[in-house]
Order: sequence, then structure tokens, then C-alpha cells
Amino acid sequence: MAVKLVTDSTVSLTKEEQEKYDISKVTLFIVSEGVSTPEVEMDYFEYYERLRDLDNLPTTSQPTTASFIEAFTTALDKGDDVLAVLVSAGLSGTVEGAETARAHIESQRPDAVGRIAIVNSQSNGMGLYYPLMEAAKLAKDGADLETCRQRAEFVTSCTRFLFAPTSLEHLRKGGRLGRASAMLGSALKMFPILGPDKWTGAVHVYAKVRTYPKALMTIKDKMLEDAEISGGLKALCVHYIAEKAEAENFLEKVVQPAVNIRASLEPIAPTVGTHVGPAVGIAYQMFNPVLKEDLQGMGLVGGAASKARERIQEIRSNVSGKMDELGRPGK
Repeated sequence: MAVKLVTDSTVSLTKEEQEKYDISKVTLFIVSEGVSTPEVEMDYFEYYERLRDLDNLPTTSQPTTASFIEAFTTALDKGDDVLAVLVSAGLSGTVEGAETARAHIESQRPDAVGRIAIVNSQSNGMGLYYPLMEAAKLAKDGADLETCRQRAEFVTSCTRFLFAPTSLEHLRKGGRLGRASAMLGSALKMFPILGPDKWTGAVHVYAKVRTYPKALMTIKDKMLEDAEISGGLKALCVHYIAEKAEAENFLEKVVQPAVNIRASLEPIAPTVGTHVGPAVGIAYQMFNPVLKEDLQGMGLVGGAASKARERIQEIRSNVSGKMDELGRPGK
């Protein structure tokens, strides 16, 4: 019995990888002027160019429950178990839709009970890609559903995604930021550093700084701090929304000289970028779980940091045996 991987269209996954690991992808949608367009059919670059000139932002829609039912039952009918690794539940209702589909299938098919696992990646883009692909590689090597699920959950705890919008306008238009906060931030030329938090997966404001270059440097420094605390850097991607030239410069002059692994460069999917607007950031994976952030700002300090580091050591002890059996490099 094989394990079939299912994911969604917010992931940064090439067609070659999707075919090689036989990964099914359900799509989110962009809704503009009454027309709903599947994200999997969109040209990212053309969309972001058009988005710059729109006064009213498009809306976004999660995958249909029917699309999950189809993906899950197709795999089950072939005798496979199913592992769905999906965009953060704090950013989208996608996980909820998958859970609804699973409950429906299990109510109709007793043979399906216990054969569909769902992992909330607490991220998107490459933050979703990392746990998805590690699970997919295990599945391809014949691992069972529980082994693949454990790996995806573990890798999720080892990732972080931070980004800095070049403007607050999209966040304001999309209702993610109040008008007063947006006006104040613009007047003071403050740039927020954002990302899905490690508690709920919802967008969290890690810090606010005075200049955009300083925002990018702060993101880089946080990555290096995580690397020092969490066993080293395993994978890294510079992400961007519409700002490819800025992202290339950040990668070449700031990020790559600071690390000893090769970083990739990837655009963010339109259903995420619509709500953020032009932005640059980084998604990365550590060998061990990253520290959960202080809800008041960037990282943990003082006694909170000490307690968090103790917790990291506890997590490492609990998972080290299982993960070493799965092939994780010891750190």
C-alpha cells in the first residue's frame, strides 16, 4: 500500500517534481469582477503586473470540498493511503475543507477510516514545500502513512517564512491592516516584517523598522539567529511578490554571502500575494525545530528565550530517535 501526497496551489512546486513524486494539487482561486480563475492556470508575472493598476483588489477562494473528495477517493480507489500537506490554517480555510472532505469520505466508506492524514504546514510557498517534499521522498521509498505524516509534522516545526512588504496599501485594501495603522506606518515610513507565526500559522508582525533595506537585513539576521539555535540551515529560498529585481539583489548581495548552502529564488502564489502586495522575504528550514516567537515582537529575549531553548532541547530529545530512524542528519 503506497502513500499518495496531496497539496494545494500555494506551494512552490515545479511540474517536474509534481510528476516525479506523483503529487496531486488542488487549486485555490482568484476572483476578479465576478470571474473565478483557478490559481494553477495563472501566469504569476502577468497577474502581478495587472494587480499594480487595480483600485479594487481581487478576492481569493479556497479549494472546494469536492476537489478534495475527488483527490482523496481517487487515491483510495487505487489502494493508496493519503497524506495532504496544506497551506497554513491561519491563512486559509483549505485545511478545514480537507478535513470536511475526509469526514465525508469516512462516513461513506468504513475502509477509508485512518487512511487519510492532513498536515497543516503553518506556511505557504517554500514553507509548505519543505515538509511536503520530505514526506514525498519517504513515500516514494515505500514508507507508510504514519512515518510520512511524522516527517511532515517535524519539518513543519523546523521552518520559518518572513517577508517585508514594500508598501502597506495592499494589506489595508485587503482588510489585513486598519486604515489608521496603514496611514501611520506610511507617514513614519515604517516597514513591518511579517510571517505566519509558529503558534497559529496566522500572519504575525515580528518587527517594524524605519527603512526597507533595514527590514531585509533584519530578516537575514533572524534567519542566522534561528540557524545558530536550531541546528543549522538545511534549505533556504528568497521569495518575492512582484519585486523580482529587489529579490535578486537581496539574494546575491545579502543572503547568499551569509550562508553556506545555495539559496533558491521563487515567486509567491497569487492567492497569497494579492493580500500582501509587492514584497521580498525568505523561507527556510532548519535541522531542528525553530523557536516560537514572542507575541510582542521578533524572537524571544531574556527569561522567555531561556525557557524556549530548554523546550527546544526537550523537543530534540523526544524526536531524535524517531527522526534518526527516518534518516534525519544528527545535530
